Amino acid sequence: MTQTRRWVLALALIAAFLFVYQWLFPPPKPTRGSAAGDTAVTAQQGATSSGATNAPAAAQPSPQPAQPAVAASRPSSAAPAVPAAKPETLTVTTPTAVVAFSSIGAAPVTVMMRDYHATVRNVSQQAASPLVRLGQPGETLLSFAIVTPHDTIALDSVSFRGTTSTVHGMPTVEFQGDVPRPAGGAVHVTINYAFTGDGYLSQVRGSVTGLAGSPAGYLLISLPTGFPSFEADTADDIRQLAYSYKTLREDASSVAFSHLQPDKAELIPGPLAWVAAKDKYFLVGLLAADTARSHLFAEMHLIGAPKVGGVEKRAAAAVLLPLLPAPSTAGAGAPASGAASFAFEMYTGPQDYRRLRALGHGFENLNPYGGFFHVIFQPFVTLVVVAILGMRDLLHINYGWILIILGVLTRVVLWPLNQRAIRTSLKLQAVQPEIQAVQTKYKSDQARMQQELMRVYKEHGMSPWSPIAGCLPMLLPWPIFGALYFVFRTTIEFRGVPFLWMHDISVKDPYYIMPILMGLTSFFVSWISMRRMPPNPQTKMMSYMMPAVMTFFFWNIAGGLNLYYFVQNLATVPQQWYLSNERAKASGAGPAGATAKSGAQGTKKTPPKLAARSQGMKEQRG
Repeated sequence: MTQTRRWVLALALIAAFLFVYQWLFPPPKPTRGSAAGDTAVTAQQGATSSGATNAPAAAQPSPQPAQPAVAASRPSSAAPAVPAAKPETLTVTTPTAVVAFSSIGAAPVTVMMRDYHATVRNVSQQAASPLVRLGQPGETLLSFAIVTPHDTIALDSVSFRGTTSTVHGMPTVEFQGDVPRPAGGAVHVTINYAFTGDGYLSQVRGSVTGLAGSPAGYLLISLPTGFPSFEADTADDIRQLAYSYKTLREDASSVAFSHLQPDKAELIPGPLAWVAAKDKYFLVGLLAADTARSHLFAEMHLIGAPKVGGVEKRAAAAVLLPLLPAPSTAGAGAPASGAASFAFEMYTGPQDYRRLRALGHGFENLNPYGGFFHVIFQPFVTLVVVAILGMRDLLHINYGWILIILGVLTRVVLWPLNQRAIRTSLKLQAVQPEIQAVQTKYKSDQARMQQELMRVYKEHGMSPWSPIAGCLPMLLPWPIFGALYFVFRTTIEFRGVPFLWMHDISVKDPYYIMPILMGLTSFFVSWISMRRMPPNPQTKMMSYMMPAVMTFFFWNIAGGLNLYYFVQNLATVPQQWYLSNERAKASGAGPAGATAKSGAQGTKKTPPKLAARSQGMKEQRG
């Protein structure tokens, strides 16, 4: 394989990598209007057998706990029905959030993030409240219904009695109410929210009495239909709206709103350890209270909604949680007649890696990175995130400087591999005349040709795989680049971080200075790598084309990622300059001494006697 072919192979692989990324992860579609337009869109979450309008319709569950049937809700532009009773709002404040609950449905309405401000500009909705808020106007974050073998009892239109208290310094909210049954009679429902930790997590416990007979059934929970955008890059924020879930034995999965169809429901069979509705940086997640199968979510149903302004901003999801028979107060562990309970955890907050990891169940992986390449990229993403957060804790400096340090360290770590690759290239360049001579001499005898080629490679301490092995180290930085690409898409630590002239390193450079600098330094590195190489028009053309392709690809990518790759290029210049001079010295030797001098560039020097014997053999063959 000639030097030109090796360069063409490496550049072709890089170009293919870039274009595959563009195909799998296209740039965000432009949106019309602003985030304030979301307020005009409400959702009707399916009708239950009782005629309620804010919970998905549920069919009769089968006897098996993991196989109940439920039809997911269908959001539409119709306004939700107004409850007969006047709702009351109970608001509690935790160290990190302000949470509002509605007495109608006993469900959270909004969660205001005390530590996160909106980065969107010139939007009246955000101007009124600069803090990020989870919750659609006119809707609750969750809604509940009780599904039994006999009927479905909607809770979203029921007026509950709510009280607040403080336990161990953290707020607790409890709702109690009597809910009429469609078949007659009523049940008594209690729902308790106890906040823990830093205030984003709450323990949700509930009980249902008066079910009359076997309490077998499910709690039907409807997830948020979407979130208003508070991000500067509204298009990308909406593009990453998705529902995520985790089964017991498989990795986390995610279904984007854009992949859901309005007329086609999707069933996610359980048991599920957790489910979540999320946008780019924030989420509402429900986690099983226990890993025991009886506490896990039985199944999940998804359905899309019509586009708003050509973009999928809304969708619907519902999960089923088994109701557990409540123990009898009479003792002996006997179940109480018609009584059942349920429990789960609710997380409403940022996609903070350490917070999510502390919750367990692999909750930190709610963004499965890389699509088809998930197995390759996920470990790199985790490694990069841990490294960046660790450097931040250690150095206490701006994330922009951390990216600069990471870029230099990556190049230093890869220095030996790149050096070995270039030196392998020099050896291949020196041995190429012998390989071509063997191919010409034995072109009609393939078996003999392979035998002679193996002999030539062995004499020079190489193998037929050396050309490919020489190209691979050049591609090693790309998994790290891919990991950083995904990290910048969802890592909330980069959100709103200013550096130099960039007001936010998580979005594109507003002046396009960084992608231009990245492209110029890419060209400079290519020019240095081509110095003193044999003239080749194809190689020269590729050295000009690839920096242009890179600049085009990086043009609208996060400014911080451009910064990282710009620093990578600068750190590569000394190495390329050194290896270019080494290449020049190797090529400066006469034809007769090229092989011996090339061998001297490797880790093992060729002994003079062996070099002389190799030269003598070549003269005999000539």
